Amino acid sequence: AGEIDESVSGGGVPPHLIEFVYFRKDGTKAQLEVSMSGITYEGKPSYAIVLRDVTQRKLAEEALRQRKEELERRTNHLLAVQKVTASIQSTLELSKVLQQVVEAVVDNLGYDYSLILVLDEKANVYRGMVFSPTDQPEQLERLRSILTRELTQIELPRVRGYSRGVDDSLDGKVVITSHLHEIAEPPLSREQCDAVQHLLGAKKFISMPLFAKERHVGAILAFVRREHVTEEELEPLRVLADQAGVAISNANLYHGVTEMALRLAVTGEINRIIGSRPDVRDVYQAFVEEVGKVVDFDRASIALVEGDQLRIFALTADVDSTLFDGETLPLAQSATAWVMENQKTSIEHDLAEERLFPIDERLVEAGYRSAIRVPLFSTGEVFGIFSLVSRQPGVYGEREREILEQVAGTLSTAIENSLLFIRVKEHEAELERAYEELKTAQGYMVQSARLRALGEMASGVAHDFNNVLAIILGRAELALEDVEDEKLRKSLQTIEQTSIDAANTVRRLQDFARVRVDRVFELVDLNRVVEGALQMVESRRLEREETQGVSIEVEADLGELASVAGDAAELREALVNIVFNAMDAMPQGGKIAIKSRQEDGRIMLSVSDTGVGIPWDIQGKIFDPFFTTRAPEGTGLGLSVTYGIVTRHGGTIRVESTPGEGATFYIRLPVASGAEEQKWPKGEPPAVESARVLLVDDDEDVIEVLGLMLEQMGHQVTGHTSGKEALEAFGQGDYEMVITDLGMAGVSGLEVAKGVKEVNPEIPVLLITGWGVQLDPVDMPEIDGVVAKPFSKDMLLRRMAELLPAKRQVKKA
Repeated sequence: AGEIDESVSGGGVPPHLIEFVYFRKDGTKAQLEVSMSGITYEGKPSYAIVLRDVTQRKLAEEALRQRKEELERRTNHLLAVQKVTASIQSTLELSKVLQQVVEAVVDNLGYDYSLILVLDEKANVYRGMVFSPTDQPEQLERLRSILTRELTQIELPRVRGYSRGVDDSLDGKVVITSHLHEIAEPPLSREQCDAVQHLLGAKKFISMPLFAKERHVGAILAFVRREHVTEEELEPLRVLADQAGVAISNANLYHGVTEMALRLAVTGEINRIIGSRPDVRDVYQAFVEEVGKVVDFDRASIALVEGDQLRIFALTADVDSTLFDGETLPLAQSATAWVMENQKTSIEHDLAEERLFPIDERLVEAGYRSAIRVPLFSTGEVFGIFSLVSRQPGVYGEREREILEQVAGTLSTAIENSLLFIRVKEHEAELERAYEELKTAQGYMVQSARLRALGEMASGVAHDFNNVLAIILGRAELALEDVEDEKLRKSLQTIEQTSIDAANTVRRLQDFARVRVDRVFELVDLNRVVEGALQMVESRRLEREETQGVSIEVEADLGELASVAGDAAELREALVNIVFNAMDAMPQGGKIAIKSRQEDGRIMLSVSDTGVGIPWDIQGKIFDPFFTTRAPEGTGLGLSVTYGIVTRHGGTIRVESTPGEGATFYIRLPVASGAEEQKWPKGEPPAVESARVLLVDDDEDVIEVLGLMLEQMGHQVTGHTSGKEALEAFGQGDYEMVITDLGMAGVSGLEVAKGVKEVNPEIPVLLITGWGVQLDPVDMPEIDGVVAKPFSKDMLLRRMAELLPAKRQVKKA
């Protein structure tokens, strides 16, 4: 009415409409439309007013407006879904498809949160794959704290009866609920569901199943904070779900085909690698590179069983680890022991949460979070494991198990082939060593044959020379007893000394021929021998330094040693020969180092030089007689004599040398358990009582000379040139000593000795022979003493003195 009055008072002429709300008598609300227009009434300007009830019209208009807005909203949703559908159908990468779907649910369809679950057909579980929104890190961390895992780590087994949510989704039902636990319990507990619902502030929860050609592939979970969700709001979500199911199926199919192609390519490459590389370590490095194309890892390793131990056979890691290639670990309670017992793969999703094996502690300390251990089989038995570990949790599942078990069979074959290859190579090496040892033994046999032939020759020559020298030396000594003329006496002394020198020459021949076995040894301090040898070579060292400008440094490192049983002069000669060879091997100068040590009941003496070394092809010949690389200056006897001396002392000598890097000679001698002591002091020979002596030698000159010597000593001598005649004479006579030659025609000296001992074991038998240094008295129990030709009167007297006193005492008793 106010508006009408205002219109009238305003004198407005144009028609005017006024709407207002009024209440009927029954209390209902209505809308009234007032229409005014100017007219002339009875000659005066007036208004015509029409009142209309437009309540129904307004209601219809409001319904039409809302319907229009709803249509516009649905159209916008469908356009957005169409856009998303086009996008997800344009890619075959599953992660992109899922990300676009959950973002469309939140950004385009007006929901507050979205989680998509996808079926893993091989594992027969639904897994949470993508959650949106993900731009609230604090909220996500609180979610993880409530669930004790990531929201995307939720798994639901595809088993009817497990939960209402799984059953409804399998049946294709869309579930709208106000309580999260109705679709998420289990796997979540009621308390977890309520805590998540409170944290997100969600009032409604929608579970939209995903199908592809009637095959269930997953579900979309959508959460909203409003109280109501209309059927019209669900329609775009259904459309999106239909397209998403197809896209997921296509992506899975493409992924399966792509992965199968990749697996085939990897397997083919692995087979090629195994066929082309016999060494398992080369195979392993290439193998893990190929495995890395289909399975993520930060460290890979192989552990092989060795009795009750595990050996880390190979290790590949991109971060520092406390495990090392070649390290051994106890088999008991290990992951390998579990795999061996259960004959299957072990998967640990989070080492920080659950540590099943002792090694897990070390892995966690090194920053690793998940692990998979795959058995390696041989003839049905587990002989090791192939392990992958990652710094990320939850990396390994059924897919990785399937892939790794497939390639582990190939790896097992490679390891077995490689171990077989190693055994073949080791067998080849053994055969090579055996061949080399055979060659060495053959060389020794040839060398021994040569030495044996040389020894036989030396023996014969030595025997003949010694017989001649015995006559010469004996005659000279006898003549010296009666000669007064000084000039003649000097000549005889020269003959005597020359005979002695000639005898030494014969002994040297026997030394390098290695036929000497005489062992009149004393206790010898080997360090004193070294010092004496160094004094003997010093003059030669100084001569080379002064005349040739060659500087040779000699140093000795002598340890504390026990005594050895031996001949100090011979050992000194052996050492001097080695040092002289070392000097000759250093034409430009250098250093000689001599060391002595005692170890394991033996004395080790080493002589090292920094010279030119010994060529490989002649190292086995350097101890051969007459072998020399310094002809015509060298005779080739020095090292051969050294070898003979060391051998006679019960020792060994060997050389190690690298051409161009010098050589080292090693001499090993046994520690003395005792040594023969001189029974008579040096100086005047002992006096002995006169004795009746039976003398036997097939050389009349020797009998004559030896008889004269014995007679000068006061003995009564009966000589025979036949062993048979001597035995007959011994049986008929009364003799106190028998002196016999060894090599005689008919009856030998040993047979004479046996015959004498059979008649009277108390009679001493002294053997005088040109083979004296080649005989070992231990092998001749019938012989009481040996005198080697040539011999001096003094030597003969000393040997007789060792035997006669004992005989005289027995006779007197």
